[in-house]
Amino acid sequence: MSKDLFKLFEAMRKTDNSVFMDWANTMLRYQSDMAKLWLGTALHGEAAAAETQDRRFGDEAWSKGIFPILRHSYELTSKAMVDMADKAGLPEQEQEKLSFYARIAADNMAPSNFLLTNPEAQQLAKETGGQSLFDGYQNLLADLEKGYISTTDEEAFEVGKNLATTPGAVIYRNHLIELIQYEPMTAKTRKAPILIVPPCVNKFYIFDLNEKKSMIRYLLEQGQSVYTMVWRNPGPELGDLGWDEYIADGIFEAINATSAVSKSKSIDILGWCNGGTMLTAALAVMPKALKSKLGTATFLSSLIDFSDPGQIRVFIDDTQVKAYDQRLKAEKVAPGRDIANAMAMLHVNESIWNFVVSNYLMGKSPAPFDVLYWNADTQNLPAKWYSYFVEEMYMANRLKEPGALTLCGTPVDTRNIDLPCYFLAADGDHIVPWKTSFTATHLVSGPTEFVLTTGGHVSGTVINHPAKSRRKFWTGGETTGDADNWHETATLTDGSWWPHWLDWLDTQNPAERGAKPKALGNKTYAPMDPAPGIYVHEGV
Repeated sequence: MSKDLFKLFEAMRKTDNSVFMDWANTMLRYQSDMAKLWLGTALHGEAAAAETQDRRFGDEAWSKGIFPILRHSYELTSKAMVDMADKAGLPEQEQEKLSFYARIAADNMAPSNFLLTNPEAQQLAKETGGQSLFDGYQNLLADLEKGYISTTDEEAFEVGKNLATTPGAVIYRNHLIELIQYEPMTAKTRKAPILIVPPCVNKFYIFDLNEKKSMIRYLLEQGQSVYTMVWRNPGPELGDLGWDEYIADGIFEAINATSAVSKSKSIDILGWCNGGTMLTAALAVMPKALKSKLGTATFLSSLIDFSDPGQIRVFIDDTQVKAYDQRLKAEKVAPGRDIANAMAMLHVNESIWNFVVSNYLMGKSPAPFDVLYWNADTQNLPAKWYSYFVEEMYMANRLKEPGALTLCGTPVDTRNIDLPCYFLAADGDHIVPWKTSFTATHLVSGPTEFVLTTGGHVSGTVINHPAKSRRKFWTGGETTGDADNWHETATLTDGSWWPHWLDWLDTQNPAERGAKPKALGNKTYAPMDPAPGIYVHEGV
């Protein structure tokens, strides 16, 4: 930490005088605004605080007594903190980290976060005779026992009961994956199956939450044949598994099994998030005989070029990575809860303090929400896999460089990917910036289709059912230039991108429809357990 501080002060020393002038002006404005606030209060006998647009202080209780001046004092102070951090004039990544953590610190000290300075919580405690505080304490104890903040009513959900309920069966299992084949839902099915490669940082059933949101069920209802991989939740005994194993024992094995059962040599394979990045690496080193079994490849919110990894960059530098290496050596895995906590910090008010206030100060129980249940159902990553991902891709950005990496004994070259490729990004994605995702269209050799949807990392991609979609998507822009040029020349369409993708599959990989199979699996890949299998139930 002292080394980091030295670097920070050294960088500050080298900045020009304008930085210090900006800081001086910020402090003068802050002192002037605070003086006006206190003087106005003294003269008028009541808090003369300006109105706020901050939803944390929207309740009427914040307009009474001392709370307007408390709230406004906080807003002035936090703004000054953030403004000074933003104007530090540091090198790009250092500046980004300073600004990020300054906002975290400002959000952490909000008066709404503490009982003694939150009039809503105090008023509720009076109205309930202290019951809200008692309930909040019980909620706190329960969360301390679990080790994380509750964001949903977890008792309302059970995987296999009201989540991940689409009928199917596990037809293949090894030490790393299960492969599920789903029961057809139409009399005739498309002979080219869809194989899903989910991210290994979260569980697969985001693709199959419930009947109204399930992408898997929707595809089946459209006459598609659907298979999905299920990654095992690794414990310390699997900590030495790396990208070689995840590609060879995971993706390659799933393709072989899907091809054998479907009797198809034109599988449409789809990867999302780091599942898409792993699929990219797999296709780049895939033997020709195996690649011949594929028809198209689809990538949802996936990176090949990590030059701009979005907000995640604030957690990735030499110092932080080396510090986390000590935990990896001890645990043998990157705990899923660590990753979930880091993601929550990116939106600390919505993902952390909102629930702290509601659960503990107000004594309320969180409402049932299936997406938040899935988000809390975390999954570990093997230490070896995690280190390789962070160091070789996020930090060194070697995946896009031909021959810079070697996987499964073969140099990685994404230009070996000559399948038709569909790249889908979301304009509100803070994990995979869409403009960075767009660069993938120039890093493969096959024909490409780039589509941009409205929404976020989850809400724009796998939760986008056409029946009730309020989303929009852009298609058909010019791919010869940069992302901005593509956007300017693209066409905007109302609704979900899912139907557009299915039309694209039929165009790029024409396949007949025939009678659905009489049974799941075959003699070699016989059905084992019903979907969603057993690996999805393994805890962290």
